[in-house]
Amino acid sequence: MSRYRDFMDDDTQGATSAKRRERIVATLDGMVESGRLTPDEADRLRAAAEPGEFDTALRSVRVRHAGATLDAAIEDGNLSHEDADAILDRLRKGEHSRAIRAHLRSLLAGGRSRRGARRAIAEDGSDSPA
Repeated sequence: MSRYRDFMDDDTQGATSAKRRERIVATLDGMVESGRLTPDEADRLRAAAEPGEFDTALRSVRVRHAGATLDAAIEDGNLSHEDADAILDRLRKGEHSRAIRAHLRSLLAGGRSRRGARRAIAEDGSDSPA
C-alpha cells in the first residue's frame, strides 16, 4: 500500500513531471486490483497525452477519494457540509497540500476505518471530474 501513497499524496499545484507520471502509470494495475482506482480511472490516466490532461484525471481521483472520506465524516458528525464543500473546492482547484492531506487522514482516523472508507470509495466508483 505504501507504494500507492505517493500517488495520492503528491501536490498537484504544478504540473506533474514526466518521470512522476511514468511512476504513477506503472502502479495503475496494482491500484485497480487493490480497489484504490476504478478501471476507468486507470484508463483515463494511461490515455492522458498532455501533462494538463493527466493532472486533471489525477485531480478527479483525489476528489472522489476525498469525497468518500468527507461523506463518512459528515455522517459520523465529525464535519459539517460547509467544511466538506470548502475542502472539495480546494481540491477541485488543484490544491493538495500537506494540511489538506493531514486533515483527511485525521478524519479517517477519527471516524470510519480506512477499510470502510476504501470500501465506500470502491462502491462509489464514479469518475466525475470536479
